Amino acid sequence: MDAFFVAVELRDDPSLSGKAVIVGGSTGNRGVVSAASYEARAFGVHSAMPMAQARRLCPGAVYIPASHSKYSAASKQVMALLRTFSPALEAVSVDEAYLDLTGTERLHGPPYAAAAKIRKTVEAELGFSASIGIASNRLMAKVASELSKPAGILHILPGREAIILAPLGIEALPGVGKVTAARLRGMGIRTVGDIVRLPLSVLEANFKNSGAELYRKARGEHSADLVLDSQPKSVGKETTFGEDQGDPGYMEAVLSRLTGEAAARLRRKEMKVRVVLQKISFDDFETNTLAAQ
Repeated sequence: MDAFFVAVELRDDPSLSGKAVIVGGSTGNRGVVSAASYEARAFGVHSAMPMAQARRLCPGAVYIPASHSKYSAASKQVMALLRTFSPALEAVSVDEAYLDLTGTERLHGPPYAAAAKIRKTVEAELGFSASIGIASNRLMAKVASELSKPAGILHILPGREAIILAPLGIEALPGVGKVTAARLRGMGIRTVGDIVRLPLSVLEANFKNSGAELYRKARGEHSADLVLDSQPKSVGKETTFGEDQGDPGYMEAVLSRLTGEAAARLRRKEMKVRVVLQKISFDDFETNTLAAQ
């Protein structure tokens, strides 16, 4: 889905259409941006950006506090609609899913026609814009979807995977985060094509077990299998203070409350815990984490 949180807000308030809209965990100078309309992105605003920075870049935007219960309800509507096209659906986040259309050509036509039908139906029935990537595996479908944004459709034909990937920046490869990208740049690697030119032994020496995965991904090789009816792998609860807090007793009380709320969600979902993670962010947005099994 395109700028999904913003799209839900536009559905509920059409007067926001065409405006720079920024959704965040806090509408003050604290917190981070959860989603930004394409009008706001033109000013350089993007998700996960500190809200204070977003306000400097786009002071005239409409700022809306995030309402995750509302976005979750809208997501369920989207996923239910997608399942009318194929029951083989894997929801990977609130606004993203993989759909296997194998064997549905008699119902929906060839892949591109089916994608156009899906996009038109989502917009007509739910009022949301969707970008769709079509490919022979999950990795390339994800890449195609990103390249088609906003509101586009891109079909990467089998055998064209490496050609499409080669000129893209390394960050365009799913799974390459900031740490891996920095290490690759330190090796003089700038594009996915540069990764392809590296021997497997070099990637394994520098990235251990992840080296072989990088080797395959850079060539567009990945599984096409979906994980159907997947359960959430984590449950969390967080908050952002309106002002700096330094009272250990108060912080402990807040942590206890958040832990209790997260535990309640675990019980409702009948889930068990293997790892507990605690995260704290400071006023300079430095983040520390502690984990225990």
